[in-house]
Amino acid sequence: MFPRLTRYWLASKARRLFGRNVAVFGDFTVAVPENVRIGANCAITYDVFLLGRCGIDIGDDVVLSARVMVIDAGLDPRTFAEPSSRIYSEGPVRIESGAWIGAGAIILPNVTIGERSVVGAGSVVTHDVPPLSVVAGNPARLLRKIEE
Repeated sequence: MFPRLTRYWLASKARRLFGRNVAVFGDFTVAVPENVRIGANCAITYDVFLLGRCGIDIGDDVVLSARVMVIDAGLDPRTFAEPSSRIYSEGPVRIESGAWIGAGAIILPNVTIGERSVVGAGSVVTHDVPPLSVVAGNPARLLRKIEE
């Protein structure tokens, strides 16, 4: 179903893959690198997983903390009960410039994280996050807006 997973260990490999200044602080995995775009001045820390089946677009100055997972495809939960009728759903994920994704957060398909927003550690993001917002929880909910 998916191509062989590709692991990237060095910042120089990340720069070659994404063509931009990407700071890498440990191993991370990109399943389908041709469907992933990472902007300039981003930081990727330990054990980050980017699926990239449908498309992941990460803006400039984004931080992906340890063990963040960006999943742009998966099973539709409404069809999970009956194995023969399971439907695979997918949708692009966009993380806009300046966002900070906390450790262990999971971002699911068809989600946009707004510019300069913060996703709390361990959160599961199932819906769009407005710009300049702080969200946390499972599912992630708006905690507060960030003042300019």
